Amino acid sequence: MPWAEPLHALLMPPNGRLSVIIMSRGAGQIEARISDLFAGTRHRALSIDDITDHAFALCGRTPTRAQRLSATRAAHRLLRRVREIEARADKLRLQAREQAEKALGRPERMEEYDVEFKQRLRSTSAWRAAERLRGTSSRIGVWDRIVAVEGKRGWRRTETDHWCTTTLKGRLFFHPPDVPVRVWAVSLGRGGITWAETEIAKVTARNVMARYGGTTARLDRRRLWYWWAFWRGVRFVSSRTGRIAAELERLWWERYGTTGSVPPSMQMPLAEAMELLGVPADYTKQDVLTAFRRKAKEAHPDLGGTAEMFRKLVEARDRLLAALGTSAPPPKPPRYTATGARIVYRSRRRSQSRLGFGRALLP
Repeated sequence: MPWAEPLHALLMPPNGRLSVIIMSRGAGQIEARISDLFAGTRHRALSIDDITDHAFALCGRTPTRAQRLSATRAAHRLLRRVREIEARADKLRLQAREQAEKALGRPERMEEYDVEFKQRLRSTSAWRAAERLRGTSSRIGVWDRIVAVEGKRGWRRTETDHWCTTTLKGRLFFHPPDVPVRVWAVSLGRGGITWAETEIAKVTARNVMARYGGTTARLDRRRLWYWWAFWRGVRFVSSRTGRIAAELERLWWERYGTTGSVPPSMQMPLAEAMELLGVPADYTKQDVLTAFRRKAKEAHPDLGGTAEMFRKLVEARDRLLAALGTSAPPPKPPRYTATGARIVYRSRRRSQSRLGFGRALLP
């Protein structure tokens, strides 16, 4: 197991180097440099070339394919371990809460700030261990945001975000969740919901500068991360999640739903499409495509399903992707040549192709 070490091995060392505590044995200098780079980056996105340049100290030289692959694997492995640390910290917090409830003989009072329960909770060893683990993961990058609880007025809950990965025009980017790599301008009309992609010019500590309609829009970075940001009456979105899509469609139905003319891209109910594919409420494009491939193995006519089942799945997939302003990638053309085969066309002289050339016709 990757976390079979004792707990004291995960604590912050005196020299403050985070890479020592989250690397596996023999991970090497590559992960150490990448962890230091992530820990020091908060206001920009990192392409895989930036990460490779820092990991191998290339000083601007073009990295090789092997170096990019090694840096990509090390970065994914590093962020996966951060999530594992967060999962362990969550388990320890639950354990500490159970210990506090057992010691006091009652649960925490939610109506008011329960001082006695908080003091007892923070005095447990499990809570202190969880805080140390959280300090370790926070240095690499853990972001908390408080959102409203659906269906409970006045209730709030905390969501934890980690480093994100985005592929843009064939390039892989690692970025904090509040640093967008792509921003869309969303407008509501009678014909449906329109997504228009913009160009990010600059990201500062408080704002995101995006070029749209020939001008530069100054967007609030925190609002853009939480939900969406407004500028001159235009709604800008940086995260195309299903939750945002559902809210946009609710606004559309309030404005134009009474007219009776529903565009084709919105005819299937969004909730029905989500239930059919089994995607979460905050689904992404990758979630939809993954769920569609999994369901298609059961619904395809060649695999034991029916044509109607498969048609429903395709309609649900297109419905969910259209709500995000995107669509499924086009199918790959078939390969008529075996992989790795080499076809050689040899030219032949016309004189050699005549009938009877090279041998006697009569004895």
